[in-house]
Amino acid sequence: MSGGDQVESVAARRWRRRRAGLSLVEVLMALVILGTGLVVLIAAASRCVAVVRKVRNLETTRELFGRVEVEKPIWVEEDIEDAAGQGSFTGEYSQYRWRRDIEGVGDEDDGLWLVTTTISWSDRGMENSETVVTYVHWPKTN
Repeated sequence: MSGGDQVESVAARRWRRRRAGLSLVEVLMALVILGTGLVVLIAAASRCVAVVRKVRNLETTRELFGRVEVEKPIWVEEDIEDAAGQGSFTGEYSQYRWRRDIEGVGDEDDGLWLVTTTISWSDRGMENSETVVTYVHWPKTN
C-alpha cells in the first residue's frame, strides 16, 4: 500500500464519519412526514367518534319513537286527527321533543292518512331530527 492510498483511506474515513449522522434537511423531512401522519390519524379518530355519537342518537330516537307510540297511541283516539300533537320527554331524554302531524291522503272516503312523527333534539348547539312517515287506514264512520 502506498502513501497515496493511506491518505485516501484516511480522507474517506473522515468523510464517512461526517456522513454518519443525519442532516438538518433529513430531520425536517422526517418531522413533516410524522406530523402529517399524526394529523391524518387524529382526523380519522375524530370521525369515528362522530359516527359513534350519531349512532347513539339514532338508537335513542328509535327508542323514543316507540315511547311516543306507547304513551300516545293513535288507536285510542275517537278521531284520527286527535292523535296529532307534540310534547317532550322527561329524565335523561329531556333534550328530546316529539311532534306528530296527520293529514288525509286522497279522498276523505278512502280513509288513508299520512302520519309524520318527528323526534328532534339539540346536540352541541346544532338542531337535529329524525322523522318516521307511515300510512294509516282509518275509515270515517258515520
